[in-house]
Amino acid sequence: MYQKILKPLLVTVITLFIFYLLFTQIDARLVIQVLSSSNLVYILASILVLALIIPIAVFRWQIILNVTGHPLPFWRCFNILMAALPLTSITPSKSGDVVKAYFLKDEFPISKTIGTVYTERVFDLFLLIFLSFVGSLVYRNMEYLIILTPALLIMTLLFITPNANLKIPFIKDSWNSKLQNIMLSMRLLTRCKKEFLVVTLLSLISWMLAVFQTMLFFYALGIDIPFIFAMANIPIAIFVGMIPVTLGGMGTRDAAIIYLFSEFGTPSELLGVGILFSLIRYFSPLLIGVPYTKQMIK
Repeated sequence: MYQKILKPLLVTVITLFIFYLLFTQIDARLVIQVLSSSNLVYILASILVLALIIPIAVFRWQIILNVTGHPLPFWRCFNILMAALPLTSITPSKSGDVVKAYFLKDEFPISKTIGTVYTERVFDLFLLIFLSFVGSLVYRNMEYLIILTPALLIMTLLFITPNANLKIPFIKDSWNSKLQNIMLSMRLLTRCKKEFLVVTLLSLISWMLAVFQTMLFFYALGIDIPFIFAMANIPIAIFVGMIPVTLGGMGTRDAAIIYLFSEFGTPSELLGVGILFSLIRYFSPLLIGVPYTKQMIK
């Protein structure tokens, strides 16, 4: 009981502390000035990109559900995904996404449907690593390639050896159980070549759109960045934001953006990019999803 209360409280405190550190180095008035002069055309365009990403995510999850023997209509998947958005947006590493399986508990076993949610995360991680790897290869960023290359190989193994009965020692049984659920979903998906290719393609399109959307945040604040450079570094900033220590990756992701793109803008401008990222990619879905969450709870 205490852990359920202390964990979100601790995450909130860490988030606020990181922003406190950032604003001790960056003048808040400059950040406000930068945001107030942002180009609304690019911001509206970034919202339209989000409107494309959401149905792609729904269709992808629907395919994975169908392949694993849990067929659902598109609009049912849409309602569930939208209802999960408020929790997904604020929890570390989007861990709130597992609530999608909870919403289906009266129709399918949670232990099975939760594997489909984790399978989505596997595809997301793989494509993020792949995009960053390609971009880093073009720019010959050896310090990144040293980390990305083994990570890409490990993720590739999950796709080519889905029949392996993996069990990692020295970790909790619950984590090994989650791994088994992922492997089961992956095993069923890789047997269906067409569906596997479609899910991979949808994941690639989704993350390419995410990179493009983030570039629009830069453009909105008058910062011009090359596409390949963005493709190499935006996934790294997103990875840092996935570290489960802050609300929705805020603070850590902002610090990563300031560091990675320091040659293209001032700290106040880059912090403004991070704030736009959080507002549009996390808080706007949170607000949009609240009515769906209320309806689903009823």
